Amino acid sequence: MARKRIGLEFEGFEEVISRLNKLNGNIKSVTEKALKESQSLVNSKAKAAIEPHRLTGKTEKSLSNVSEVEWQGTTASIKVGFNISSGGLASIFLTYGTPRMKKDQKLYNAFYGKSTQKEIENTQKEIFYDAIRRLEE
Repeated sequence: MARKRIGLEFEGFEEVISRLNKLNGNIKSVTEKALKESQSLVNSKAKAAIEPHRLTGKTEKSLSNVSEVEWQGTTASIKVGFNISSGGLASIFLTYGTPRMKKDQKLYNAFYGKSTQKEIENTQKEIFYDAIRRLEE
């Protein structure tokens, strides 16, 4: 699976940002923390799913560990997935399958599964609400 980006996505996000802004909270640092935790969550699931396919370990090593949040204006994102140029090409075939090979559903779900998306949403929501609780005290 080529690199994918995670952004902030959860219900009521605008309201949370508004509350954090009113409390003079550092929105940028909370955002970066939420994205880094999201990346960590996806990487741990992907690492567990890719492990049964280990022959050389090259694909597993290509899993993105760069925790640099990229900002474009007011939009932040972080890369997740395998770095194709560093040995992650096999991840594409494993994630999506080929005409002769079925996709690895666990690896696919590590990135696109509903439970993973829900966990990312809950993680991000909790980090923002924790920041608001700390500022309200």
